[in-house]
Amino acid sequence: MSSEVELRREVRRRLEALGINPYPHSPKSRVVPVADVVKNPSIDGSVAIAGRVVGVRRHGGLIFFDIVDDGVRIQCSLSRSESRELFSFFDEFVDLGDFLYVSGTLYYTKKGELTVAVKDLQILAKALRSPPVKWGHRVLDPEVRYRKRYLDIMMSPQVRKIFEIRFRTIEEIRKFMWGRGYIEVETPILQPIYGGAAARPFKTYIWALDTEWYLRISLELYLKRFIVAGFNKVFEIGKNFRNEDIDVEHNPEFTMMESYEAYADYNDIMRLTEDLISTVAERVLGTKVVEYPVGNEKVRIDLSPPYRRLSIYDAFREYAGIDVESIPDDKLKEYLDRYSIRLVGAYDRGRAIVKLFDRVVGREHLLQPTFITDFPRSSSPLAKPHRSRPDLAERFELYIAGMELANAYTELNDPDLQATYFREEELRRSLGDLEAHPFDWDFVEALEYGMPPTGGLGLGIDRLVMVFIGTTSIKEVIPFPMIKPREFEEKEGLSG
Repeated sequence: MSSEVELRREVRRRLEALGINPYPHSPKSRVVPVADVVKNPSIDGSVAIAGRVVGVRRHGGLIFFDIVDDGVRIQCSLSRSESRELFSFFDEFVDLGDFLYVSGTLYYTKKGELTVAVKDLQILAKALRSPPVKWGHRVLDPEVRYRKRYLDIMMSPQVRKIFEIRFRTIEEIRKFMWGRGYIEVETPILQPIYGGAAARPFKTYIWALDTEWYLRISLELYLKRFIVAGFNKVFEIGKNFRNEDIDVEHNPEFTMMESYEAYADYNDIMRLTEDLISTVAERVLGTKVVEYPVGNEKVRIDLSPPYRRLSIYDAFREYAGIDVESIPDDKLKEYLDRYSIRLVGAYDRGRAIVKLFDRVVGREHLLQPTFITDFPRSSSPLAKPHRSRPDLAERFELYIAGMELANAYTELNDPDLQATYFREEELRRSLGDLEAHPFDWDFVEALEYGMPPTGGLGLGIDRLVMVFIGTTSIKEVIPFPMIKPREFEEKEGLSG
């Protein structure tokens, strides 16, 4: 056990010896939020507040200390000449990190800082460990920042602001969708057959059913069942789980918003998507223009609609100088080899084109909002074939800051064609592609009852927040990102 923890435990024991509970059930009287006090101070009026001690400054017979409540700081003062008992109690028993109840009167110091002249205080929770940094500073050690995110948020208003933006973004997405007449629904996280994306699932076991199930990789197929059931506009904000890479843009547990609208196609969904993002940005950030780091520079990105529309083949021509639509397969395979792209299972031209696109076009060039449209049909087994080009699918991906933020289709509603596409996926699966879509007979049966023409959207909320705050790492916007656990070791203090 560290000497610092032992010293604080000794303070706790002395409090208990005096009959003082270092963890009372509630403050001795009702408190008001510090934010309310700061916003509408009543000078010379009495006030009762509570919060965490984040700074202490001693000046002879005066102690100034800062407490933070719900992210808002206020200064408090103690005078030995006015209350020797309170002054001595604070000096002996209060440490950085402790939660205190404080009551007193408000005044302004000579420097003009709003301050509580303390007349009474109570320890509400004794902290046995001191904060890792001074309040207002970032925790720099990534081991602490990500593994003990609560410390990062606790000590840094900037980090807290990131998560306030995240939570406001989710709130405003909901408001936008409700305002467009969408109903928020729920779909199962545990599923007997996973689907809706090309990804490896996490497996689990249902003891009561004696069956292996999966954590969902997408919200899609169950949301479409709502359309079959007669709901015209549905959406869900929820977690997806994909057993894939952990890097600056991927976390195996991530948050998506998916929506489906009857009697719409992917053109309608493009308009919905650009309106949603621009509206949410304005409501959350107060602007539709953000700055995003690219190399050593910051690029201004304008989220105002309309966004550029560019077919995947035209994007290849414009940004990579490749007429991928016309080149023969042997030449396409040369590009795959050049960029060390491996197709698991078997060669498929459509999937090869999409993989190559991700490598040579998306990240480097598509900084301003751009809809990449009309993907090869074989790369999109849940999308409707293009109405004028059956070799293509009516699908788009939205790119902002070089990242794919959204994926959308004119949804396939022909049950026989869907069954055919699932069989193609099953063949790839038999050849070793573990990300190929499993055959979902129940979903095909649902389509056999009839689903109207439908437009669907999947929007990555984590990446949208990355764009809003201007960070290149998804770990910065996920409150508790997935990191490798440390081997078990006895934690300090647990046996003390």
